[in-house]
Amino acid sequence: MDLLTPALEHRDPYYATLAERRVGAHQAAPREHFAPLWLLASLILATLAALLFLYPRPYLLKTLRDHPQPTLATLAYLRLMVIEQPSAADTRLLLAQEALAAGDWPLARDALSPWRDKAPSAVPPEVAAMRLRLQQAELGSPRTLSARRDALSKAYVKDLLALAPHMAPSTLRHAITVVASLGHYQTSARLCTLLIRRTRNPALRQAAFDSGIKALLASGDAAAALAFAQADLPLMPPSRILWREMTRLALQAGNARMAAEYAHHLVKLPSS
Repeated sequence: MDLLTPALEHRDPYYATLAERRVGAHQAAPREHFAPLWLLASLILATLAALLFLYPRPYLLKTLRDHPQPTLATLAYLRLMVIEQPSAADTRLLLAQEALAAGDWPLARDALSPWRDKAPSAVPPEVAAMRLRLQQAELGSPRTLSARRDALSKAYVKDLLALAPHMAPSTLRHAITVVASLGHYQTSARLCTLLIRRTRNPALRQAAFDSGIKALLASGDAAAALAFAQADLPLMPPSRILWREMTRLALQAGNARMAAEYAHHLVKLPSS
């Protein structure tokens, strides 16, 4: 058949046209066509409109309650909602919350971007709390680079001090541990003082008292640790453990007179 093709091309115009097409196909490379930006934007908006119609916000909230661990579809849907309504604070907060639960910190930071450089007092309380949670999660992860960790640590401590007076005692107790692990010992002790004077829970008060002493001793300042303990000593129930601790602390601070006084309290307690 191939031997006859050249002869047939001379006799029949159909074969001649076919041959020309074969040559043209080899000469011209196929051209790629990209969709214009307006078309892509329209597709995104159309997708969002369809999702909002098929899965309205109440349905999404119910899904999140039933399935606490967010999925990629949930995050994509929330991102589209933020694109559609960038000024909707509640949607941005919801996206930040779900991104944080999924461990997607860049997405969570992007959701909170309108409030990135604002002081805690200049943003809604729930936004400030969410930003603090995000900072705390990043600081607690080995994935955070050391260069970012330094700046993040300073921002976290600044926000924490502003929000601490309004925190629940259990939340504040956790923050104290985080701050001490970052090496901000004086800040940790300062928060311990706040917790001691706010909580009515004896166990929590005792834990804050012990943590404050340990933080300041870890900083190498035994005198500051003694001063911290003396300031809140009237709020602590007397016990052999307490007076023994105060005696030891006074000796570490080089205050023999106070050590003798605390030892005297220890001796006066009835033996159990």
